[in-house]
Amino acid sequence: MLKFCDPGVANSGGPDSSCLLFLIHRYLSEEKPEQPRKVVSLTVDHALQPISAGMANHCSQFAQKLGVDHVTTEVCWGQDDFPPRPLPDQPFEAAARLARYRALFRAMTEKNVKILAFGHHLDDQVETSLMRLSWRSTSVGAGGMRPCRRWGMGKVVGGGSEYAEEGMKRWIVRPMLNVTKERILATCDANGLEYVTDPTNFEPAITLRNAIRHEIQQAKEHTRPQTPSPMMPREIVERLMTLEITAKNLPNVSMSLDSSIDELRDSVRALNRRAQDLDDRVDSALKRCSLPTLPGTFLFSKKGLNQVDDPEVQRALVLRVVRHISPYPWGSINADAGRRREATDEIIKQLWMILTKESRLRPFTAGGGVLWSPAVVRGSMIHTPEIVVNPLLHEEDVLGWLASRLPPLNREKLKLRGIPNTLEIDVTQNVLDAHQRWNAGGSSTTSVLYDSRFLVHFHLDRIPRDLISQLEDGSLKKNRLLLLASSRWYWPKIVIDRDGDIETLHDKVSDSPFRSIIPIPTMKHAVRRSRRIEQSIDSDWVTVEWIRPMTAL
Repeated sequence: MLKFCDPGVANSGGPDSSCLLFLIHRYLSEEKPEQPRKVVSLTVDHALQPISAGMANHCSQFAQKLGVDHVTTEVCWGQDDFPPRPLPDQPFEAAARLARYRALFRAMTEKNVKILAFGHHLDDQVETSLMRLSWRSTSVGAGGMRPCRRWGMGKVVGGGSEYAEEGMKRWIVRPMLNVTKERILATCDANGLEYVTDPTNFEPAITLRNAIRHEIQQAKEHTRPQTPSPMMPREIVERLMTLEITAKNLPNVSMSLDSSIDELRDSVRALNRRAQDLDDRVDSALKRCSLPTLPGTFLFSKKGLNQVDDPEVQRALVLRVVRHISPYPWGSINADAGRRREATDEIIKQLWMILTKESRLRPFTAGGGVLWSPAVVRGSMIHTPEIVVNPLLHEEDVLGWLASRLPPLNREKLKLRGIPNTLEIDVTQNVLDAHQRWNAGGSSTTSVLYDSRFLVHFHLDRIPRDLISQLEDGSLKKNRLLLLASSRWYWPKIVIDRDGDIETLHDKVSDSPFRSIIPIPTMKHAVRRSRRIEQSIDSDWVTVEWIRPMTAL
């Protein structure tokens, strides 16, 4: 990825990020025409500790010595979408992490950084794996952090998300996940790299990660007691006990806190390889099971599903499709059906049901904002009846399951519950402001994220002048340009509302999936229960693109 754009490094001033910044800067400074020429150092000052400002200043000086561009972003607690400052007696780790990522993303946007490198190493990976086991994670979660992943849209915020479509354009990389802490320290010493150490990282009573690090160090020194220290908070002690129970259920690895550091490193490497292998198997299964379908939906072949008999692949396959179709922000826990095992169990039960003469298949939902409907493919038509009766299928019929967006609550219920209506967006001012910037020499395109699923591009140089005049005219303030939902698939359509008189200007959706390594064919003709979909309206000044990838990253 370093071949395509200038990376940034999340620089905390510690040995890990200092080493990484030094190595990437040296690598990019070599005379290779195809490589970018610089790296950017990004630091966050969260002001939660007396030494925070001093550490941020050290980061700036270190980057200056290397000749690297540097940005320090201060966290404005309780302002600009940052969470409130944690109180002195409150745990601050979660709030600090949230604030740090928001500040880093803001700095990435300002510096146009597409890839951010973190200094996480192999021993961090061990700690992460053990932390996940303390929360009863599966072997997939115990595989730890990915070496490369998309930043994502973040959490649900109001009627949108933290990072929206910009989060889909940015990446996190962790180049040192196979490098030990000892090797990093040796590299710092060999190259005279100065770094600082956060003393709170070694206080086991503060965070679960610190407690796990402390336990590993004691095991390494053969001083670990049989039971956790009574000085640790009760919730941390309970997590450590759960960790040991969960670790015993993992086959062919040694993930106990009593394991040696080499055993832990080898085990987490093995678990990470398993997780990556599972991703590859899911990719293969998706290619075998998918049928031509409509934009914004996914159609499984029941025959293809029946060939997937590994429960681990079934579960990962379901989660991949739910995340792909869900109207919740990509990468959020909501888009993974809350990561509730009972949700995926229910979907697996329905999709892999053994059919008999008495089988009756009905639509259902199990979370993630996804509706699963039994579908019958006949030629170039997709039928989605309310009930599919197995004995009534024709010989040429192909039985499948169609995943689509779950119908939303009606307007009254949304208003009653205080839930924003993400399917109705007034884009009048967005377009007018963007059009004014274009006239002043700015970009000729502005985009709006719709329902966390589609990206609607407005090509400002092609918008009819009379439409802009109608929206600008002070005497016609009731004229509005709106994004509304179209069809049972909830595709976006662009309409103009002239004081209650609605005219559709565009409702065509691009057939091309968004950056997907899984080739998802699209159905040109389809049946909506019994009615053929009407001809779409295509304006040359609007493009509607599906934005959610099917990939694991």
